[in-house]
Amino acid sequence: MSWRLGLSTGGCVDCPILDVVADLAASGAPGVEIGTPPRHFDPLEDQQIVRLGKALHASALDAVSIHAPFGGLLDLADPNPHHRHAAVGAALTAASAIKRLGGGLVIVHPSDLERHGRDVGPRLTDCAASLRLLARNCAAEGVTVALESPLPHLIGGHPDEFAWLLRHSDDAIRVCLDTGHTALGGHWRRFVAVAGPRLLHVHVHDNRGQWDDHLPPGEGVIDWSDVARTLRDASYDGWLMLELACPSGERRTYLKRAVDRTREILAV
Repeated sequence: MSWRLGLSTGGCVDCPILDVVADLAASGAPGVEIGTPPRHFDPLEDQQIVRLGKALHASALDAVSIHAPFGGLLDLADPNPHHRHAAVGAALTAASAIKRLGGGLVIVHPSDLERHGRDVGPRLTDCAASLRLLARNCAAEGVTVALESPLPHLIGGHPDEFAWLLRHSDDAIRVCLDTGHTALGGHWRRFVAVAGPRLLHVHVHDNRGQWDDHLPPGEGVIDWSDVARTLRDASYDGWLMLELACPSGERRTYLKRAVDRTREILAV
């Protein structure tokens, strides 16, 4: 499989995106996923998009995808329709930004609502309706929507719930599998099966089995030989996007080491 290795910027939550472009380029990874934390990058700000496009071009980095803003009042499964519409609007804004930057993929979460204590059925129904609306509008702009496998305690984080969303949303919706999220739930292989031919993107990071640590591969407990084998068996031929928590120390050295180690582990 001709996998391509990229880096997400979203882990640098307190650092403006322009401050990390040079470090991303120095890692040797050719592509990036644009994160949208509040202090990092705002897809509504025209000049931020312009400046980022110039910086990526100067660094020979491809803008592959963007992670839509999420959390708080931005939730595709929120029972409040105003919050759901705001989440769809935020994702459409992100889709417009990635198109301007030369990419064509927007990543969305089903929900950040915890499953415990909630009637999950209506929330899944609301999420599916949001996804249908989002898919139609993104298709008109030539942008693809990929639904990310969430943490296991969140709505949509069980493979049966995720499968229901895929069946009831829109045929154009694709899948972004997250290695850390699925490993914490013990459902990596099941999610790969649920995604089937819709699998388009993979978020790659490790953890120690308890929390969503966003560690470089090889620094946690995930069985990377099984991840690689499963992706090969699924004929996956897309991006492996490293989604790492930004370090407090030397970022450039950390990212370069993570990219080199991932290439070694996954034979990218």
